[in-house]
Amino acid sequence: MNSFTLIELLIVIGIIAILASFSFLVGLNFYKSQQLESQAQTILQTLRRAQSKAMSVELDSSFGVYFDNNNKKYILFKGNSYFPGDPYNEEFDLPAILNLSGLSEVAFSKLGGKPSITGNIILTTDSEQRIININEIGKIELQ
Repeated sequence: MNSFTLIELLIVIGIIAILASFSFLVGLNFYKSQQLESQAQTILQTLRRAQSKAMSVELDSSFGVYFDNNNKKYILFKGNSYFPGDPYNEEFDLPAILNLSGLSEVAFSKLGGKPSITGNIILTTDSEQRIININEIGKIELQ
């Protein structure tokens, strides 16, 4: 008759617990990495969309993007600067695991699409980061 001792059962349960926690950590890191990459691409597209709207002189206006890390969102706005409550504002939420730093607002000029300010928008998790750069001629790229 085969039977297991208490020590054998505890060893097997311990091994299963270690494997489960390792799998959980790997899965969590993968999730954070995917959220970071997805949001970096979405912000990049939003910046390019604001620039495109300004260059096509949509609504006879410039357009830009405002970044609000405190409220975990960014806003595509019409005009030279962000004005809360404007009906043309489009808000996008960020996942709570992500943080924004760098530029807080950039507007693109009508017709030319030149940015009002140059620099980086830095999107981070606790272990990774993505940098979006806007240069003086208006090139927007993920580095």
